[in-house]
Amino acid sequence: MNPMRLLALLCLVTSAFALDPTIGKKLVFSDDFNSGKIDDTKWMVIGGGDLFTFVKAGKENVLRIGLKMGPDMIQSNSVSTRGKFSQQYGYFEASMRMNASDGHTGIFRIASDDEKAAPSIIIAFHATGKERVNPWARASLESGQQDFRPDKPLPPMKSGDLSKKFHTYGILWSERTFTWVIDGKIVHKLDRKEFVRPMNITLTHRILEENRPNLNVKTLPDDVDIDWVKVWK
Repeated sequence: MNPMRLLALLCLVTSAFALDPTIGKKLVFSDDFNSGKIDDTKWMVIGGGDLFTFVKAGKENVLRIGLKMGPDMIQSNSVSTRGKFSQQYGYFEASMRMNASDGHTGIFRIASDDEKAAPSIIIAFHATGKERVNPWARASLESGQQDFRPDKPLPPMKSGDLSKKFHTYGILWSERTFTWVIDGKIVHKLDRKEFVRPMNITLTHRILEENRPNLNVKTLPDDVDIDWVKVWK
């Protein structure tokens, strides 16, 4: 095959799996956490203040969300833009290093400002340890609550990749579709158009009652780190 034709074919194949959702959009919200403190004009803190710290990752600061040791360990620690920033449609993205072990979960999500008023929806990535992260959605509809997941879970990343490296997790929301993106690659889509109210961002590290049987406290600390958050319109 002609080398130029081969190169063109390779470019075409690559583009079929890659996506730049920021093309044609304007950056309207961002935080790189380099100030070393949580900007309360952008974020509401949910959980113990001592669980939100800043650590160095290379030359930059990252926000670390930890867990509080206690009798039952059930907790949910978050930073959220609820009441401070929300947006209808656009591309929402965060660079995160997730938890390594199971029994607790790192989450990047967007959600309707009023989650209880139908129709509303939560669109999220859930990292459940052991190099696993999955797209997930939960809708409140007039007919009741409904979950949306891929037919098959995403395969785990190679050992140490998810928990030792930062990856970008993105959600592209259009008038008809939600698209989940990891490192520029589409991993899941949901075609729904009834959700139109603005959405806010929440970054979470949590343990639920249902997760607790899988938690081994000897694996802690096993924190969730956020390098930056950006939103385009």
